[in-house]
Amino acid sequence: MIFETSNTYVSLIEEVDLNRILEIYNSNKDFLLSHMDKESVDIEWIRNELDNMRSIGFNSYKIIEKRFNRTIGFVEFTANKESYLSLLMIHSDFKGNGYGKEVFYGLENYLKENFSDSIRIDVVTDFDSRVFKFWSKLGFQVQENIILNWADKELSAIVMKKHL
Repeated sequence: MIFETSNTYVSLIEEVDLNRILEIYNSNKDFLLSHMDKESVDIEWIRNELDNMRSIGFNSYKIIEKRFNRTIGFVEFTANKESYLSLLMIHSDFKGNGYGKEVFYGLENYLKENFSDSIRIDVVTDFDSRVFKFWSKLGFQVQENIILNWADKELSAIVMKKHL
């Protein structure tokens, strides 16, 4: 475990977690369609994505809800002076319950105590407008417009940063 919140704890994704990570990705169909033009991904895609993220310095962690000891999401980030939050995804069945916000604040405290003075995120601009509002409410500010290349698709995005 790298950190915990009142309702969750966060620890490294292991091989035994891959099927659940697959379920989490596939429960977020709008995300997959918008970001990759796919309705679902398979276990090999998950393995490749985790390997690719690891090869460029990102760690991938599962988010476990304490009460029922079940994985409800995952988070990928680098831990540096300026940390980079690549993805925070909650299973669609658990969205709207405050888990994303709670895990982010846990991550923010972890990074502030150990590594970072800022966190960067990239937000795809033509996805769900609630994503931008979510990060703005958490104190992130727009820095610049960029083009992301993810899963062989170019996406218009904005860089947002929060100083810790």
